[in-house]
Amino acid sequence: MEHILAFGHKNPDTDSICSAIAYAHLKNLLGETTVPYRLGELSKESKFVLETFDFPIPLLLKTVSAQISDLTRVEKKVINQKDSLKIALDVLTTENFSSLPVMDDKKHLKGMIYISDIANTYLNLDHEDLFKKHYGTYENLKSVLEGDTISGIYPKGRINGTLRAVSELDKVIKGDIVVTTSMVDAIDRSIEAGAAVIIVCCEKKDFISPRIGQDCAILRVNFPLFKVTRLINQSISIGSIMRKSDFYSFKTDDFLHEIKDLMKESEQSNFPIVDLKGEVYGTIRSKNLINFTRKKIALLDHNEKSQSVSGIEDAKIIQVVDHHKFGNFETNEPLSICAEIVGSTCTLVYNLYKEANIVPDKNIAGILLSAILSDTLLFKSPTCTLKDQLVAKDLAQIAEIKNIEEYGMEMLIAGTSLEDMSIIDILKIDLKEFNMNGIEVAISQLNTVDINGVMNRQAEIEKVIIDEINANGHDLFLLVITDIVNSGSQIIALGDNISLIENAFKVKIENNSAWLKGVVSRKKQIVPFLMAATQNIDD
Repeated sequence: MEHILAFGHKNPDTDSICSAIAYAHLKNLLGETTVPYRLGELSKESKFVLETFDFPIPLLLKTVSAQISDLTRVEKKVINQKDSLKIALDVLTTENFSSLPVMDDKKHLKGMIYISDIANTYLNLDHEDLFKKHYGTYENLKSVLEGDTISGIYPKGRINGTLRAVSELDKVIKGDIVVTTSMVDAIDRSIEAGAAVIIVCCEKKDFISPRIGQDCAILRVNFPLFKVTRLINQSISIGSIMRKSDFYSFKTDDFLHEIKDLMKESEQSNFPIVDLKGEVYGTIRSKNLINFTRKKIALLDHNEKSQSVSGIEDAKIIQVVDHHKFGNFETNEPLSICAEIVGSTCTLVYNLYKEANIVPDKNIAGILLSAILSDTLLFKSPTCTLKDQLVAKDLAQIAEIKNIEEYGMEMLIAGTSLEDMSIIDILKIDLKEFNMNGIEVAISQLNTVDINGVMNRQAEIEKVIIDEINANGHDLFLLVITDIVNSGSQIIALGDNISLIENAFKVKIENNSAWLKGVVSRKKQIVPFLMAATQNIDD
């Protein structure tokens, strides 16, 4: 059954992770199979919350790009390496294919058969050494000739004898296959010579029963001698002439954007597909890449593609639940949007529970509450609304948390520990990128109870920030170190547009740093002011 993928933004915070989990839980209760994912590594705070309320860490989602398994049409015709050339020709001509994948009895890919290879084989066949050069079975021989066993026990398995025409009776030895007409003398001589099978070409009414040989099977076929000779050539097995290399094959989890150029440039027209078990799944052609089933996704705590998963253009967004501004957001189809000016996406997710008349269980309520406390900094952030506070009160009651502030502080402190963290990990705990009027700005926010401890590592931090600027082309990189107790932020800023910060916040940047009193919200107190400052540049 096709499921919905629910996830928050890149470099996920607690609100992003918890909203995806709670949203997926609700959808599953409503009968819509939904799986929560994450787009990056979890913060210590998020890990603390999931451990507290007994939730596993969501699976990492790297892309939602269309895969071969999403294609709406895959050709399912394949053949076995034991099948005869006749079977292959029938399938190729009926389906209008120029090639087909060849598999073994375990459905594993063994090679490719091309109609040109079959044609070239026919041109070079010599009936005398037909079964010496090529693998053939008695079963295929009988099937191709549509023969009836008149006497004797028809053999099974691989043919090892030589094919002899009626004009070569003097050469017949034990185990050979003789093709003749209903001439009794030719049949008797072949039996005496020890032929394994005698193929008699005649209609049933013309057949004269010869003396019976114990070790010789007589196969009557209803075709003239000349046609029988040609049909016998078609009895050799595909495995004898198939290509075992020099062709492209793909797996069902390969991405379409990665294979389409290769398919266009290749002279190969059909491409075998193998599933995750190693079994042949079918074949595709370039034209099959046009139509595929789009993965259904729900975006939590974000809406901009730059903050979302790779390959989102191939997916079908069914719902957005977010409390941020909408920017560069465009879809090809209608969708459901749940957006409101609140401090946390989890406040909105709780409203979805209420709309469905479902009371979240204790653990779901716990992660919803945790996310609200995280995103509103214990209700101290200017993004916090009365609705966030009322919802938090309801959730605390369901989660059986008696002291919200005490739990919230425990969570925030657990999440601000920087022990054993590298500088790059610190910068990417909560990093978002913005294009502000053509200026590329990266803003990383870190909540802590120990600003001095972070600032003691300023030299290390600045070195890594410079590396990030050079690697990613940022015009400005801003690290916001937010004091969750004293409601303010120390910033470290580097880049070519430092003046933007001075103009936006009316501060003087000294030693690449400044204190922003009362500033704790990136969304409401930093981004809008920087955006305004970039616009003033044009003015």
